[in-house]
Amino acid sequence: MEEKLLFARIDDMEVRCEKTGRPYFLGFLSEGESAAARRKLSGSGISAEFFGGYEGSLRNYLCISPGISEKLDFPIVPITALFRKQDKLSHRDFLGSLMALGITREKIGDILIEDGRAVIFADKSISDFIVSQISKVGRVGVNLSEGLTYPLPEGGKKQEFSGTVASARLDCVVAQLCGTSRNAATELINQSLVSVNSFLCEKPTQKVNSGDRISIKKKGRFDISSIGDLSKKGRIIIKYKKYL
Repeated sequence: MEEKLLFARIDDMEVRCEKTGRPYFLGFLSEGESAAARRKLSGSGISAEFFGGYEGSLRNYLCISPGISEKLDFPIVPITALFRKQDKLSHRDFLGSLMALGITREKIGDILIEDGRAVIFADKSISDFIVSQISKVGRVGVNLSEGLTYPLPEGGKKQEFSGTVASARLDCVVAQLCGTSRNAATELINQSLVSVNSFLCEKPTQKVNSGDRISIKKKGRFDISSIGDLSKKGRIIIKYKKYL
């Protein structure tokens, strides 16, 4: 959704929340949309919460509430799909089957997949419809039911990398993650293509810390495992995982 429309919908939610004293939800938002929403709401004093059905979700619902201390009931239902382990299915396969039903992207959250099982986080209003309509994904038979069991599927394989950077600044780290020059990394940041922990970042000088998640549009997502130890040449050692 365009940023202008997103902000207009958030403004409308805020007005309705003030009038009725009830929480209002918007989602599922992409990482970029969530980052834009966080930026708009930062320092506003509005009680806002992001949640996608599990801790660490990438696509999230935004809830604007009156600030009353109560558990928020996000309209999210997990759906488990079981299939034969030898049948390999991807995120694209499941998303394609959902879109073929006429379901819009904002109604679907994360899709986590492992051998023989997938968990789909869906809007509550369409969960029954999904379960009743999907019996195959591609040519593979699947058995869908509401609910889930833990642990969740990993949600995407990650490959570990390591390298060195001159500084823990964001521009230096992005250059290492993308295998590009520092100037090119700065341009990515200036073009609003880089988010850190779901917040859009436009400051090349921002410090990167261990545990940060960096998303770079069209380049991928990265988890920073560690950063700070020095190599023999005095450069900073960085270890990270890239989502494949």
